[in-house]
Amino acid sequence: MSLEQDLQAEIVGHLDLSLYLTVEGGTQVKDVLKRMREQRRNCVLVTNGGRLLGIFTERDVLRKVVNHPETWDSPLVTVMTAMPHTVRSDDLVAQAIDLMNSGHFRNMPVVDREGKVTGNLTQYAIIQFLCDHFPQEVYNLPPDPDQTANARDGA
Repeated sequence: MSLEQDLQAEIVGHLDLSLYLTVEGGTQVKDVLKRMREQRRNCVLVTNGGRLLGIFTERDVLRKVVNHPETWDSPLVTVMTAMPHTVRSDDLVAQAIDLMNSGHFRNMPVVDREGKVTGNLTQYAIIQFLCDHFPQEVYNLPPDPDQTANARDGA
């Protein structure tokens, strides 16, 4: 199968969706930033009883929090991106990639039919999928693919 056919056949649920944090909407911004730092995550999914309310990403930190210290003690719902685009685990990977590309998203919350968070589709998960699809081509690349040797290496 070609890559395009694989992307059209593969569902989002088969990718690694485990790289995410969830927090309740009333959590203070400073506490969320601390958790993001500690767990080395670039976003958190904001929930209320497990249902997705919004997403809070590094972009939100830069645009809404960094130059506004008064927001640090505010609830996260005041600075999150509400009602983000989502996908379900049974959606096709190709559709998810198109949505992420058109919206310039690095993270896409994955929810079930009731709106409860089941994962987070990241750029890393998609890159890992591509690497798994082309292991020899990806893992055997030289550091500089355009570099050629002037002399034969070895005996």
